[in-house]
Amino acid sequence: MERYVDTHCHTLPEVDDGAQSMEEARQMLQIAYDEGIRRIIVTPHHHPRRGHKPPRILRSQLRLLREEAAKVGEDLRVYLGTEVYFGQDVPERLRDKKILTMNRTQFVLVEFSHADPFEYICQGIQQIQMKGFEVILAHIERYHCMCDDIENAAHMKDMGVRIQINADSITGENGRKVKRFVRQLMDRDLVFCVGTDAHSPKSRPPRMRKAAEYVKKKYGEEYMKKIFFSNARIMLKRRRKDESGQSST
Repeated sequence: MERYVDTHCHTLPEVDDGAQSMEEARQMLQIAYDEGIRRIIVTPHHHPRRGHKPPRILRSQLRLLREEAAKVGEDLRVYLGTEVYFGQDVPERLRDKKILTMNRTQFVLVEFSHADPFEYICQGIQQIQMKGFEVILAHIERYHCMCDDIENAAHMKDMGVRIQINADSITGENGRKVKRFVRQLMDRDLVFCVGTDAHSPKSRPPRMRKAAEYVKKKYGEEYMKKIFFSNARIMLKRRRKDESGQSST
């Protein structure tokens, strides 16, 4: 069985528009485990409307979620990140550790409005990079300026941006145009990692196996492993144990 890494999901309960209870979170963990996911970076929203709990609350919920994960599978590991909606205060708040990075690394999962102009996205990313952070652009297939022009996505990689796509976009659940764009990204080796962007056990569950099998068939096992597991490991390696005593390797 593969050991996928989910780099983007909203399984941490009661902090945003994702899991609304620990029971929902437990169900999501079970689905993820059954899908072959063995490493999860939960990425609660830091967003003016969808959720912006302080780090101490997120860490407290993480400890509880890890207890549930241990019940689901002894080899299931959960780490803490954030999906950060860009605003002009974000670079400073990241620097001051008021917004969490991905597993306390220098990687930051950043999202923008779907209709934001390409120039605005570039400027926002550059502001974060100037503070010393490595940007992962969340679900690039949702931004009109990227989906309409693959060269804009290529420019992102040239800027040093890592590109994340959602698993259900690979398999076509978000429409033909999105599926075609995502395939173009993979054709040009622009994808860094894959996430489920799961929000609930029913309407938006953490499904990954179908997408991984599709990529394996179309692009080969080595490429599948790269974007579903290997690349993401850079965010999981830590030299010390984190706040709840769980090693991040």
